[in-house]
Amino acid sequence: MTTSYEIWHTRLVQIGIAINLLFVVGLCFFPRQLLDFLSIPLEHLIWARASGMLLFIISVFYIPPTWDLKRYRAVAWFAIFPSRTFGATFFTIAVFVFGHPKGFLSIAIVDALIGLSTCYCLWHVTQAEAASGSPVPLK
Repeated sequence: MTTSYEIWHTRLVQIGIAINLLFVVGLCFFPRQLLDFLSIPLEHLIWARASGMLLFIISVFYIPPTWDLKRYRAVAWFAIFPSRTFGATFFTIAVFVFGHPKGFLSIAIVDALIGLSTCYCLWHVTQAEAASGSPVPLK
């Protein structure tokens, strides 16, 4: 039985992947324009393109839980902890503690919003499974 929290988890993960792909396209194909828009200085654009490629690879790993949340439960939790959590924390600290350009907050905001909302849904899915006596193990 699919609950509304499972459906929303899938939708939110897919929205997060779509947003990530916007960054991927910008970083790989239009790095100067994207970085200028975000007011992020960067001399060697290869680093922006490499970041875009890595973001694409990370985003691919978010896909399996959208196919089958029970089978890929551990991947769903890894997408939240450490992936989205670390991204949001890293860029927030980079801006507010180390004084990097505020354009990096766009990454922190996306990761925080998607991470918190998917965590909320996944937590409710887990609680409902435990209440029904059929918890899904992490393996």
